[in-house]
Amino acid sequence: MGKFDQRLTLKPGLNEVDPGGLFKYIKGFAIVNITTAQELEFKEEDAETGLVVLAGSCSLSIKGKEYADLGQRKDVFSGLPTGIYIPAQTAFILKGKQALVAVCRSHCQVQTETAIFTPDKIKPIIVGKDNWSREVRMIIGPESPAVNMLVGETINFPGNWSGTPPHRHEVSNLPQESLHEELYYFSTDKPQGWGLERFYSPERGINELIFLEQNSITFMPWGYHQIAAGPGYNLHYLFFLSGEGKKLVGAEDPQHNWIKKP
Repeated sequence: MGKFDQRLTLKPGLNEVDPGGLFKYIKGFAIVNITTAQELEFKEEDAETGLVVLAGSCSLSIKGKEYADLGQRKDVFSGLPTGIYIPAQTAFILKGKQALVAVCRSHCQVQTETAIFTPDKIKPIIVGKDNWSREVRMIIGPESPAVNMLVGETINFPGNWSGTPPHRHEVSNLPQESLHEELYYFSTDKPQGWGLERFYSPERGINELIFLEQNSITFMPWGYHQIAAGPGYNLHYLFFLSGEGKKLVGAEDPQHNWIKKP
């Protein structure tokens, strides 16, 4: 079947991912490395922004308010995340200590309100069963002030699958399916760690297995998708969705959703 080049390996810095026109709703994604005494200023007129502190700690200055010591973990495998939602038409400054921060930007012109999601507000859940169980941490969820954005984390245990049964969300057809584009950013608990993503779309003649390693990014503007962690390696991925509203409904591949039945 056909090939779809949808994987990048991103080195942390100020360089933003360019998805090459694949997305309509997702505007951009970056991994920012903030060092001591550094200040980074942002303002998005037509985008809402979700920030996730992947490691370290930083401070946020917004609308005359200061939020210090955001982030409490050494890395994504050492605790729960801190997230920040920043509405459109809002300027903000990130500054201070050593921190690795994911910046998720979604097309939006509706101004709501800022929200801080500290680790005590994050409620991890175990989803699935057997070798397709995983830990999911919703950060910017349906109850947040976000307009069209959802952001969270998944931990795939060694050898386990997530996104099972394989599913897609490419058509606005509630309650059966929602329209949401998606981006994944991967981390591994060991430098040599790895995983695989299956990405396919029968209608488009696409059926791919994608090799995943530290700092891999994959794009899902459409299509079924499913993740596996390599044996012996925990696999973390940040998931970032943007589309029509915040009600996410995945349409499962009818060939494979028998796995959920008793």
